Amino acid sequence: MVNGLKVKGFDSVLFVSHLLVLVLSYSIYLAPYIAPSTFPYFGFIPIFYPIIVLFNLFLILILFFRKRLFGILFLILSIGLFPPLVKSYQFFGKKVEATPDFKLITFNAHYMKQDGFDEFFKKENADVVLLQEVWYSNKNFKKLKDSVFADYYYEKNTLNQIFSRYPIIEFRPIFPDVEGNSAYSSYADIDTGKDTIRIINVYLEPMKIDKELIKEGVSSTEDAKTNSKILKNKLTRGFLRHQMQIQELLPYIQNSPYPVILAGDLNSVPNSYEYQQLNFWLKDAYPEVGRSAGTSFHDFKYPLRLDYVFHTEEILPVSYRVLTDEKISDHYPVVAEFKLP
Repeated sequence: MVNGLKVKGFDSVLFVSHLLVLVLSYSIYLAPYIAPSTFPYFGFIPIFYPIIVLFNLFLILILFFRKRLFGILFLILSIGLFPPLVKSYQFFGKKVEATPDFKLITFNAHYMKQDGFDEFFKKENADVVLLQEVWYSNKNFKKLKDSVFADYYYEKNTLNQIFSRYPIIEFRPIFPDVEGNSAYSSYADIDTGKDTIRIINVYLEPMKIDKELIKEGVSSTEDAKTNSKILKNKLTRGFLRHQMQIQELLPYIQNSPYPVILAGDLNSVPNSYEYQQLNFWLKDAYPEVGRSAGTSFHDFKYPLRLDYVFHTEEILPVSYRVLTDEKISDHYPVVAEFKLP
């Protein structure tokens, strides 16, 4: 009898805990509406969403073996949790029969500390290349500019470079190049011969999280509290900066007289406030035609998709690849092919 009461009590706690986890999981759908300036801590939910969903599935498994009917019920209630995951893990993107006529690469080159960039870009032969975290004074960048991209159109910008096979008819930096600003974006209106396309190269505020900070936070109990606080402060500061930067960026999309492709390093994860603001106006090419994991930043053990390619409705995505064999930076290059209108 006592044992029976214990089991009943455990099942009640499990049921209530599972409900709370389910509510937390579904709160991801509030991301477009909860700005960091309103509640900055909400930004942690998109970061840890895959873990929350996995924990929810673990609870379903336990519940299924204890109370099968409730396990099935919670499994049905969890169906709505999977669409947000497709923005990070799309293995069944649609096959598009159209022949692509435009190839774009976005790549956070991490200051080109390693060799091999010229060989990579020569092999890929893209129409437009967007680079982030690149100084135009860097020796590897100069070599790349004067060799592989010698015949490309180019406009110089701080930490954010655009190379185009097609003429650039207008170029403009978007974020002010002032002290204390770590976000750099620009746009180039290019004439493809068929049409003019606006290409926006985005690099939002980096979170500036040192790998050692995370390692210490996990392995050292005495410093865990301090490191967690530092991590929390860096992330919430980044969320707030991103909100302001997205508001600066949106008019260049909303008021563009041309179809838009926006790509680069958002330094934020899918389903975040920043992502959702862009996804309201543009379509993310990865969930449409991606056919492998979207993880693009590999310097942490935790998988992160930080690099994106968005486009307006009239541009048709044909393929989207994250080149995980290319490890010449802490990010993987992202290659997208399109059929232009």
